[in-house]
Amino acid sequence: MEKIRIACANRGAGTAPVFSAVEGGYFQENGLEPELVFYAGHSRSLPALVAGEVDFTNAVSPELISIDIQNKGDAVIIASAISRSAQQVSARPGLLKRNDLRGKRWGVLARGDADECSIAMAFERWGWDIRKDAEIVAVGSGGSRLDLLLDASKVDVAIMHAPEPFQAMKRGWNFVEDFGRLDVAFQNSCAATTRRFLKAKPDLVFKYVRAYCQGVYRFRTDPPFGIQVIQKYSGEADRSILEPTYVMFARLMGGMMFPSLEGVRTAGQVLHKLGMIPRLPAPEEFVDLAPILQLEQEDFFAKMMGLKVKPSK
Repeated sequence: MEKIRIACANRGAGTAPVFSAVEGGYFQENGLEPELVFYAGHSRSLPALVAGEVDFTNAVSPELISIDIQNKGDAVIIASAISRSAQQVSARPGLLKRNDLRGKRWGVLARGDADECSIAMAFERWGWDIRKDAEIVAVGSGGSRLDLLLDASKVDVAIMHAPEPFQAMKRGWNFVEDFGRLDVAFQNSCAATTRRFLKAKPDLVFKYVRAYCQGVYRFRTDPPFGIQVIQKYSGEADRSILEPTYVMFARLMGGMMFPSLEGVRTAGQVLHKLGMIPRLPAPEEFVDLAPILQLEQEDFFAKMMGLKVKPSK
């Protein structure tokens, strides 16, 4: 068994691909012994990856792009679980409809994160101006994410990640919008390592990607398993929260787990428009398709889906 360290930015459904690979035994099946290391958000897990404190992480593209450009990092996306916007919008009591949210204080963990990018993408679709129609409030990561975002003295509207919108409803907040319906190409939950590590240990990275993809597929196709994974790692026991959380996340998972170059391009464009990065990058700077292409060449996806014959070209 080869030991690996995996940085986890949260315990929510967004990290379910890693948790599913652990609980399904897929890392061990591929000769890997994982150690999960938990951090308070991507703003801490990604620097740990670039610093070599961990070997892999489950990331989102805006934060990965930012650390590579701003801090000269070499983090790289190697597989994808979700390549669409997947956030939800919760609003304090009294705010019930989309138009109620205009001009309000929108809470995110940090400026320039995936959540602020999702706001920018939604506003563009709605014909709103993020600089005029919202006050972006960065609540930080010094405490419970849900407690920080649902502080009505600072935040009117909060960007949520399942199961949070359903938990927020229990606190009296309203579930107003589902950004998953925007259907915008946007590299969300994905597997990442560094180019240094990939170059030094390509076979190990290939094993990781295979286990990761097995975890994604199992989560997406086995609801009882997926719900159990969310329950174990999130600590949520309420089935009325767990079941819609599973549906909301699993519906967005892709079948082939290829990183989305178009989704990374979108993230880079939004970050540049927000002034978070100094240049408009090419998506290929942040993606390495080699491991996932190797899986495809070995008919991995066909076999995983129960097919025995390679489709004709």
